[in-house]
Amino acid sequence: MKIANGVLELIGSTPMVRLTKVTEGIDSEVCAKLEYLNPSGSIKDRMALRMIEDAEKSGRLRPGMKIVEASTGNTATSLAMVGAVKGFSVAVYVPSSAASEERSRIITSFGAEVISVEIDDPDNEFLKSKGIHGAIAEVIPRQVCLAEERLNPDRIWWARQFSNPANVAAHRETTGKEILEQTDGKVDAFVTALGTGGTLTGVAQSLRAHNPGVRIVAVEPKQSRTIKDGKLKIPIIDGVSGGIMLELSQKKIADEVIAVDEDDAIGMAHKLAEEEGLFCGLSSGGNVFAAIQVARTLGPGKRVVTLLVDHRDRYLFRERWTT
Repeated sequence: MKIANGVLELIGSTPMVRLTKVTEGIDSEVCAKLEYLNPSGSIKDRMALRMIEDAEKSGRLRPGMKIVEASTGNTATSLAMVGAVKGFSVAVYVPSSAASEERSRIITSFGAEVISVEIDDPDNEFLKSKGIHGAIAEVIPRQVCLAEERLNPDRIWWARQFSNPANVAAHRETTGKEILEQTDGKVDAFVTALGTGGTLTGVAQSLRAHNPGVRIVAVEPKQSRTIKDGKLKIPIIDGVSGGIMLELSQKKIADEVIAVDEDDAIGMAHKLAEEEGLFCGLSSGGNVFAAIQVARTLGPGKRVVTLLVDHRDRYLFRERWTT
């Protein structure tokens, strides 16, 4: 391996492993791509780099400007890391119910500012659930970002991860292509959790260009679902919600949505560490739990690919599935 000229060159090209212990007795193969080995510890490094570099190329993001974003944690960390390398200050608005101590410390370690935004609403059933879905919890923090950008358009750039086309492009042009290369193009099903919808949409575009028949399966916390019966179940607010998720549901990009109980996701994350040696987070546990369900339906000789999206270090003291 050559010597990298900087940490940003190390984003992507993550390895893939065949799961053998947690899949015992299943005829189909389940392979996991280790996205938690990206430099800041999650798959979000891919889209953070692409969003920032596209904004630089377009002239919307210029030296001296501040990057702002609403995030439940992983995108915030990735933007903080990429921003640090590129010399941009970063401020992230984190939903209060998702602002864990370990996540905040990781983000601030890269020099970014973390602002907790109160989102508790006793009438909102989504926010009372055990799992946290970013598409729901980030709405109020996004409104703060929008107000900041409108007030200081020459000083503030809001990344808009929920609707930025660079989010989808990053996964279409890197994650999806890497999966095809690592599997020699043999993927019968792809399974991943929904956050902004960018990962699933981008990878689906890449895989289906190679094999239109590949099965695309979305995963959500059972306690915090946003897509049911093929329709997006969250309020659409112009400029702050909908975005990629709305397009994903309208175009029916996922063949199926599997709702996984948070306890099952946590239990699988523990099994992945204890039996496979994979120190991944809770969304990863949910992904693998769902991927095994899919594998059971496919039979011998078939392959399911899923993603271990982030590192367990951000769930050490508070085990809560946050998309």
